Amino acid sequence: MLINLRMANLNKRQSRPHLNQSVGFTLIETFVAITVLVIAVLGPMTLLSKALQNSRYIKDEIVATYLAQEGVELMINNRNNEGGSQLVSGTAQPPYSCQLYLDTNNQGYNCDSKGAPTIFTRTVKVDQIAGTEQYTITSTVERISPPEASKKVTSSSIIFK
Repeated sequence: MLINLRMANLNKRQSRPHLNQSVGFTLIETFVAITVLVIAVLGPMTLLSKALQNSRYIKDEIVATYLAQEGVELMINNRNNEGGSQLVSGTAQPPYSCQLYLDTNNQGYNCDSKGAPTIFTRTVKVDQIAGTEQYTITSTVERISPPEASKKVTSSSIIFK
């Protein structure tokens, strides 16, 4: 009887030899599957990281453009309110050449050291056009941090005194 049971078990093994060879994943198949998953996840993550970095840079460029235009408008405002007496050739004195600060009460940017320091400096230059009553106002905003990403944005306008 014992011999019959052993023979029956032997016959079962011999009738299904393919089952022992194909059970589970091999180490190579697992490695390939993990590699494919890593590539599928890292690709979009890298793109997302780069997109966030670029959006910060573009935001700073937009802010610098607005600050440069504001510098020109400040000088035009001085001309309108002071009858032109504030227009002097050369680099304008502070508050027109300064490190910019962001007011914590959302009052905007200023040169008065009120608020948090920003990565921007602004210089406004006024030059008289020779032989005329016209002036060129040039406002330059420079991003000073980080040093490798330093960039200048310039806005200019020609006005009459």
